[in-house]
Amino acid sequence: FSLNRGSQALKFFNTHQLKCQLQRHPDCSNVKQWKGGPVKIDPLALVQAIERYLVVRGYGRVREDDEDSDDDGSDEEIDESLAAQFLNSGNVRTRLQFYIGEHLLPYNMTVYQAVRQFSLQAEDERESTDDESNPLGRAGIWTKTHTIWYKPVREDEESNKDCVGGKRGRAQTAPTKTSPRNAKKHDELWHDGVCPSVSNPLEVYLIPTPPENITFEDPSLDVILLLRVLHAISRYWYYLYDNAMCKEIIPTSEFINSKLTAKANRQLQDPLVIMTGNIPTWLTELGKTCPFFFPFDTRQMLFYVTAFDRDRAMQRLLDTNPEINQSDSQDSRVAPRLDRKKRTVNREELLKQAESVMQDLGSSRAMLEIQYENEVGTGLGPTLEFYALVSQELQRADLGLWRGEEVTLSNPKGSQEGTKYIQNLQGLFALPFGRTAKPAHIAKVKMKFRFLGKLMAKAIMDFRLVDLPLGLPFYKWMLRQETSLTSHDLFDIDPVVARSVYHLEDIVRQKKRLEQDKSQTKESLQYALETLTMNGCSVEDLGLDFTLPGFPNIELKKGGKDIPVTIHNLEEYLRLVIFWALNEGVSRQFDSFRDGFESVFPLSHLQYFYPEELDQLLCGSKADTWDAKTLMECCRPDHGYTHDSRAVKFLFEILSSFDNEQQRLFLQFVTGSPRLPVGGFRSLNPPLTIVRKTFESTENPDDFLPSVMTCVNYLKLPDYSSIEIMREKLLIAAREGQQSFHLS
Repeated sequence: FSLNRGSQALKFFNTHQLKCQLQRHPDCSNVKQWKGGPVKIDPLALVQAIERYLVVRGYGRVREDDEDSDDDGSDEEIDESLAAQFLNSGNVRTRLQFYIGEHLLPYNMTVYQAVRQFSLQAEDERESTDDESNPLGRAGIWTKTHTIWYKPVREDEESNKDCVGGKRGRAQTAPTKTSPRNAKKHDELWHDGVCPSVSNPLEVYLIPTPPENITFEDPSLDVILLLRVLHAISRYWYYLYDNAMCKEIIPTSEFINSKLTAKANRQLQDPLVIMTGNIPTWLTELGKTCPFFFPFDTRQMLFYVTAFDRDRAMQRLLDTNPEINQSDSQDSRVAPRLDRKKRTVNREELLKQAESVMQDLGSSRAMLEIQYENEVGTGLGPTLEFYALVSQELQRADLGLWRGEEVTLSNPKGSQEGTKYIQNLQGLFALPFGRTAKPAHIAKVKMKFRFLGKLMAKAIMDFRLVDLPLGLPFYKWMLRQETSLTSHDLFDIDPVVARSVYHLEDIVRQKKRLEQDKSQTKESLQYALETLTMNGCSVEDLGLDFTLPGFPNIELKKGGKDIPVTIHNLEEYLRLVIFWALNEGVSRQFDSFRDGFESVFPLSHLQYFYPEELDQLLCGSKADTWDAKTLMECCRPDHGYTHDSRAVKFLFEILSSFDNEQQRLFLQFVTGSPRLPVGGFRSLNPPLTIVRKTFESTENPDDFLPSVMTCVNYLKLPDYSSIEIMREKLLIAAREGQQSFHLS
């Protein structure tokens, strides 16, 4: 239904144009006045296109003191250098802004949507056209001439535009160390051991009015807000108690609303809605304020539709609904026009070169494609492998980025031989800095985190995956929830320290109970406190001092090495340990990370997700065993094989017996990435195709290894004589075949 409607609508958009009158805004006189009369504009063009059209023709040049020579050059005179600049770069500084009436138009809005939303003055007309059933609007929209005002962007406004690819959206990062307010707070921490109290995430939900980011009106609003509060209580109730189990009362999945989800999916799978950018307000607002109503997939689509440009949204739609492509939408206009930028990197200096690639192209709108020096392979496989390999390099122990233990890889390749990597079974988290860390070292680590931020944002933007096992507290920092990190978050970083902290917190609780006990005399209280022990050992005998456990050179306050921990200062010590491990020691790293990320797109777009879901967004689907049934549904035998072929049955049986490590090897071998996209095999695009590898009659298939074409997810599989031989050859090929793209 929606496909047919979509292609009809497309034909309509292809044959209709909007009549617009471009006019200099009445309150500015320092740019040229447009004299070319009404212009016809492709309804699906973005507002940005008008800006480029005018700027290239010299209308963005701000003139000094109202020199009113309007005849400088004819309208068609094009500034070649500007035009070239626009063509080559994803983010030229914007010079003009546009209004319809009072409304400032976002650059990434389609002209059609702008006109439809702001130019149809008569309220009744707007009401009736906003109906989902009539996406093409009233006839009036096509016959009227719409006035669009332009005026120069003021320098100070320029800095806070929220557009993809600008150096924008940094306003929210934490204040730096130099601001006086901050300096005082830091001294309190350093001299007096005072740290800020943990903020309770429930407080923002327990309010009597709707949150300011819900603006839509609806009879269901009261119920929605009630559910929002109930969900928050279910999720964060344990912040109200000391020492409660940190578990949801009701799993978040129970809150999913099937009616809202169906309604949302209808909108998000309609090519027309995506092309015109006509996403209803209720959907984006609920997605960010009440994510629990929708399953992850729906929110992921919503994110791609609202966070980036229209071409990416269309690409995402086509990737997730391949059937749309089969209709007559070979029409070039639906096909997303995504620029691609190719870069060649050297495997030996991968990390260094990756940093310069991200420096140049991280914030570009173009899709990044990677190939390797002296290798023929190009396209998807090598690009996916690039993200996987850079992810691996970032885990090198010598970089000093992560907490964890040093290990060597189980099957190292090339330069990885003998290199140590950091492993942390809980997930990676930043290694803390103390007050005495060397500035040069801090600067190096901050640069790496900034790079990691760019790499992750670019991967998300280009539908790529990174292969970094990050811990939950890392994702909480990403979503700006670091002020509510507490001792239970230590378990996700360092369970050994977390367990000791937990036992010691219990001693603090017993101490408080004793102190509140009115029947105690001063002497009996003193005695009772001295007998509080951890596994039979008094606090003083544990021999702790005010340094961070595991980091003897990181003092928790000034002179901490020389301050022993006693029953009387134990509570302060624990508060400081938690604050240093999760906040103070790592804030500079995470500020740099968020800075790098936001140079690509604003982190606020991730509000559609909970921290525990970001791993799925960034790293793809979690390891689950592959069952033969799913494989049969998702993989295509071809060229010599069918689903009934012995080799194909062997293959599915072998794959369904693979453990986590073998799965990763196999995926890296066949697709270039060690993880499946979200949605598993079903979402592999193109699907995994198994073809028969052919031989001369004299050759024995058992002597050959399988080979692949990663760009199309092709596995060329010899018809082996037994399942054991196939298993062995597959694993050899997967281990050997890593890290080089030569055509087979």
